[in-house]
Amino acid sequence: MRWSELTRKELVNIADGSKRGPFPKLDLVIDPKDGQVVSLLLPAGGFLSRPGQEIPWTVVKKISADLILYADEAVRERNKPGRQCLPG
Repeated sequence: MRWSELTRKELVNIADGSKRGPFPKLDLVIDPKDGQVVSLLLPAGGFLSRPGQEIPWTVVKKISADLILYADEAVRERNKPGRQCLPG
């Protein structure tokens, strides 16, 4: 698969069902020593919005014609109900 074929695909986290994208610009982080993909680098969302996100390649499960499925359990832990910061 070519890098250009990864762009414009919607990303779905199968750990929590959240959807991201599609992204017209999607970057890859590649280890220069062995030429292997390390992670997908998502662009920041908007002018003053959330920062970009890095998805480790090890959590990518399937790439289809229009989707990239990944299982990032860390996202589910961050969004778990009851995990709120109380003012101190």
